[in-house]
Amino acid sequence: MNNMMNVIALVFLLASPLGVAETFSGLPDDIQLTLSPFKEKWDTIPDDRQEKLIKGATRWNALNSDQQAKAKARFQVFSKLKPAQKAQAVERLNRFKNLPATTRDELKKSYQNFKRMTPVQKNLLRNKFQRIQRMRRQ
Repeated sequence: MNNMMNVIALVFLLASPLGVAETFSGLPDDIQLTLSPFKEKWDTIPDDRQEKLIKGATRWNALNSDQQAKAKARFQVFSKLKPAQKAQAVERLNRFKNLPATTRDELKKSYQNFKRMTPVQKNLLRNKFQRIQRMRRQ
């Protein structure tokens, strides 16, 4: 009896979304709506890619309309970049992700402080940064 329970548990585990990607119609309605462009080819998409799409759709659906608008605008800017610029942006993002959490938090705080500055303050800071960069190159 105990072996039978283990087999049943294993079958449920393997049939779960962690083991096998879901059918498109088995996804929650909001996820189906977000992923509707993939509906017709869903069964041909590899399981790991399906899981990434589901995760992304879940994150997207959790954003409010302002956050979605900002993300769309950023994507439009990114999509217009030249391939080398895209590669550079991805590389910078990966470097940022690999930083220690405390360093990432400090950079985020610094950026938030920068965004709150007046245009004059931003220009002064940029000029100071450029002077420091020029001195380092010499």
